[in-house]
Amino acid sequence: QPLSYYISLFCDACVPIFAFVSGYGLYYSYCKDSNAFLTKNIKRSKKLYIRYWVVLLVFAVLLGWILNKDGYPGDWQKFLLSFTGISPKYNGAWWYFTIYIAFIFTAAFWFKLLDVINPYLYLSLLVLVYVIAFYFRVYHTPIFENSIIVWLHTQSALYFCTLLQFMLGAFALKYDWYREVFVFFRRLRFRNLLAILGIVLLIILHSLVPNFIVAPFTALAFIFLFLQIDLSKIFNIGLDFFTPHSTNLWLIHMFFYMIYFEAIIYAPQYPILIFTWLVLCCVFASFIINLIIKKIENFI
Repeated sequence: QPLSYYISLFCDACVPIFAFVSGYGLYYSYCKDSNAFLTKNIKRSKKLYIRYWVVLLVFAVLLGWILNKDGYPGDWQKFLLSFTGISPKYNGAWWYFTIYIAFIFTAAFWFKLLDVINPYLYLSLLVLVYVIAFYFRVYHTPIFENSIIVWLHTQSALYFCTLLQFMLGAFALKYDWYREVFVFFRRLRFRNLLAILGIVLLIILHSLVPNFIVAPFTALAFIFLFLQIDLSKIFNIGLDFFTPHSTNLWLIHMFFYMIYFEAIIYAPQYPILIFTWLVLCCVFASFIINLIIKKIENFI
């Protein structure tokens, strides 16, 4: 297989990384003021829904109508299920939207358990739940025929399959995992090289175990290895540039490379060029989306 295959295989860590950051950030908010946690989460969900609705109306409805794409915007049932976030149908990457909203309003329960249960026992139970949920998500999906029960089965499998990754973020904050890893690496020479070699080793290990059941663990290792690399100021500025666009890129990238503009995105033919071209297109669209959102927020 070409190298791009193994790199793309390793990139199934994207959602676990997103979930880790979600858990880390929400637990930080919970620790800062648990009494205001629910109020803050309601505001957080409102902001996310506004962004989500703008993307949905622009890409799924408006572009779908202009480009006359089959199934876009589709019937009213498809639109309403997507619009509410109950079951997004327009974009495969949107499944995490529903799960994230669920995490926002259930996180307090899991965080309270983190404060009272033995951490080793809690982590072991989360791993067990993850393995069971992974089985029902991937290997045992067609159990029911009733559409409502099918939805409950699907969302439950996705939720509990992502819970481990979400709670790893909370564990990392509570027990200061970053400091532990940081202190260890500060004792070593050639820290950057060792961290990069560690990431390369993760890619190799995942190529030997291609099943994405390992994604939460490769993601966790990648996060802490990446954080040990002393990045240049220019590189950090480059990463900071994407900060206001990251959520938009998640919500819109699949419209570009799979739904509407597949031929245009894949025209360069080489993986690095395709990826760069895709990111450029998404960032350009993200500027427009952020402009629309700013107008809406100012109006509100």
